[in-house]
Amino acid sequence: MNIRLIAIDLDGTLLSSDKNLSERSRRVLEECIRRGIYIVPCTGRTFEGIPEPVRRIEGIRYAILTNGACIQDAETGEILERRGLCWEKAMHVINRIEDFPLMYDCYIEGRGKADRRFLDTLEYYEIRPEICRLIRETRDPLPSLREYLEEKQPLLDKMNIYFKGYDRDTKQRVRQELAQIEGIIVTSSMPNNLEINGEGATKGEAVRRLARRLKIPVSQTMAFGDGENDRSMVELAGVGVAMENGNPLIKKCASYIAPPNDADGVADIIEKLVL
Repeated sequence: MNIRLIAIDLDGTLLSSDKNLSERSRRVLEECIRRGIYIVPCTGRTFEGIPEPVRRIEGIRYAILTNGACIQDAETGEILERRGLCWEKAMHVINRIEDFPLMYDCYIEGRGKADRRFLDTLEYYEIRPEICRLIRETRDPLPSLREYLEEKQPLLDKMNIYFKGYDRDTKQRVRQELAQIEGIIVTSSMPNNLEINGEGATKGEAVRRLARRLKIPVSQTMAFGDGENDRSMVELAGVGVAMENGNPLIKKCASYIAPPNDADGVADIIEKLVL
């Protein structure tokens, strides 16, 4: 296949369940770069949230961050494009969800912000230890996120909502509340979360914009994902690949199904179809 750009989700896709990058996957990505193929991490995380082994891969030029809200030059740190969520919309979200049993935070200019009360009680929400550690490392504790937004009136990259355990009922009711707010995009990457972006901020749109910037036809792109927030890029790409461990909805729209993330599924498909 004449693939020139490969967009790859991280959690549940490129990374193993314990958030590591395998040696096989690293070698495959480096070989793609050596052949002139753009490898683009495409994640709901900020750039600082990308694991060090991925960021250390020499030749990764671009990253798509916070579900497509930002396209960043990985070498210079420059934000090439941003599709943000205005602070007023974020306030509408908080007003809609504050009476539900959940926690929330947000990303602003590449850095997480959260109420200190949430960061102190992450374990209550049954979030996995490695995710708790990542959240605490990448969030600034605030007395009140609401007051911070009202004072600073910033442009947000993304909001995150976490539910206790696998409380599907609360998640569904919150999603119904958020559906009443115009101008936001609501997706999910894990069973216990929702993610809120501004209009135009999807991974698919970001892949399209980056490919256009690089003068690469969409037909020569490949995308890997496992979650609902990956669906737009798996549908868009010339070759869309869903992980065997992924959401059933994303599998239905994929060109191929890769082996699970813990079996180096990304590397397996790239070896067979690209290299």
